[in-house]
Amino acid sequence: MTCLSLAEGSRRLGVDPKTLRRWLSLAHLPLQSHPGDGREKGITSESLQLLARLHHRSLTPLPPEPPAPEAFALPPLPAALLALPEQIGALQAQLTALEQQVAALTHVVGQHAHQPAIPAAPTKPPKTVKRPPKPPAPRARSAASAGAKPTQVLPRVEYAREGHYVVICPKHGLLPLEPDAPAWFAWLATISSFRFVGKLGRLTAHRELQSVSRAVWRAHRKIRNHTYNLRLGKTEHLSIAVLEQAAAALQAHLT
Repeated sequence: MTCLSLAEGSRRLGVDPKTLRRWLSLAHLPLQSHPGDGREKGITSESLQLLARLHHRSLTPLPPEPPAPEAFALPPLPAALLALPEQIGALQAQLTALEQQVAALTHVVGQHAHQPAIPAAPTKPPKTVKRPPKPPAPRARSAASAGAKPTQVLPRVEYAREGHYVVICPKHGLLPLEPDAPAWFAWLATISSFRFVGKLGRLTAHRELQSVSRAVWRAHRKIRNHTYNLRLGKTEHLSIAVLEQAAAALQAHLT
């Protein structure tokens, strides 16, 4: 139901608003409250059509409704504004490259700062008359140094690894000897002493007599200012097993 104001109804009927009120009173048609505002009174479209038939009036058509407002469309963004994200990305890449260059330059400057400065050229000292140096006074030889004997380096028989023993001569270096072989005993006959470092201990062996046929070997080791001795036997009995057993016996004095 459409509710029109009295002014609008009188325009459509083509009469004065007072005439419209009188026609409504004669036809016993009450005014209706406006649906949007209860304080205003109006006439319904049905009452308006009834009055037009009673008084042989034609209704003026309502004015066309204004078109609904179109949705507000934003204007297109300018090309310069659309290119801003790409420009910002390029600037960030340049900033990163500059930061790397600054870090590299800082590292180079730090390295140069820690390098020693180039010493200044020495100044020439004033010329002076050189005096001949005094001859050094002869050093008095002490009695201990005069009577000291040169240290003797002994041949060495040492356990190397995996059951192998090596023979090291102070003059000829490593000798190609196989312990307990005929060449081994022939070599023992040519020396008077040697050092032995085995798996179970160590010792120093000396031959007591120079005669090969009667030569007897003894082992000794100094432990806590005490020298321990063991008889090893003749040259032909001086095997690796005999040396290891003697070294173990001397090693036991440490416990």
